[in-house]
Amino acid sequence: MEQKNAKYVLDADLITLRSVVSVVDEGSFSDAAKRVGRSQSAVSLQIAKLEERMHIRLFERTSRSVTLTPAGEVFTAYARRILALADEAYAAVSSPVIKNPLRIGFAEYLVPHHLYKLLTRFKRLHPNASVELTLGVGNSLVRDLREGLLDIVVAGPEGEKGVLLMEEALVWVGPHDEHIELGEGRLELILMQPPCSYRKVAFEALAGYERPWNLSLSANSIQGTQSAVAAGLGVSVIPKSAVSKDLKILTHGLPALPRTSIQAFSNAADSHPLIEPFIAFLKEELAEVGVG
Repeated sequence: MEQKNAKYVLDADLITLRSVVSVVDEGSFSDAAKRVGRSQSAVSLQIAKLEERMHIRLFERTSRSVTLTPAGEVFTAYARRILALADEAYAAVSSPVIKNPLRIGFAEYLVPHHLYKLLTRFKRLHPNASVELTLGVGNSLVRDLREGLLDIVVAGPEGEKGVLLMEEALVWVGPHDEHIELGEGRLELILMQPPCSYRKVAFEALAGYERPWNLSLSANSIQGTQSAVAAGLGVSVIPKSAVSKDLKILTHGLPALPRTSIQAFSNAADSHPLIEPFIAFLKEELAEVGVG
């Protein structure tokens, strides 16, 4: 291809880029077509024309699968960045000025390593929004919600039905750099203070456990729990998303634990315009976190 025409090769519209990304995310042209609201043939033609203009293949197609070529992987990464910038540009000029801040209560033990990244991405989509963040224990936050002090709470199951955002595993954890003998001696526990629901889960799991155990320390925060476990004071029960680098998951010699859920709670009477957008945003973002 002549150099003078090279700058025009990538004059692809956003619709085509969304089609490419949708094929990657959905794993097939038919599902991608449903996602973008076009026919399968239209999506196939879009991408075929793009491949022709660039003189590269983005996808390897078989009767059973669609996979990215090496060039396709590189192109898709750029396509995602372009689409994200386009969405931000639209949000910057179309997002209304919202006078009242969105008051969010977030249980600190949920996805702690991702929380501020999540809020950063939400702010990019809603640049005119103001957020007030409160971290705490789930049921205390729900109480504040019912008293009108918060607009939305993101927490584990708190005895009320919320909007399910994701499910994840509860795990036993110990210090990363130390070997814990789980077959003999007394098991030392590090748990969050009541009324943390994971404290109750740990006690219930240990009800039929033959090995003696002792509640060594009750911490008032997830950071305190993590630090105490990392220092070797004992083991704990926390969500998988809260496992930091200085902790390790213990998989043998301890009773099984149930899965837990992350839910969004809000007041039906609360009319803050960002409640529904924030819940929809969290559903999508937490699905990508994929903590299992």
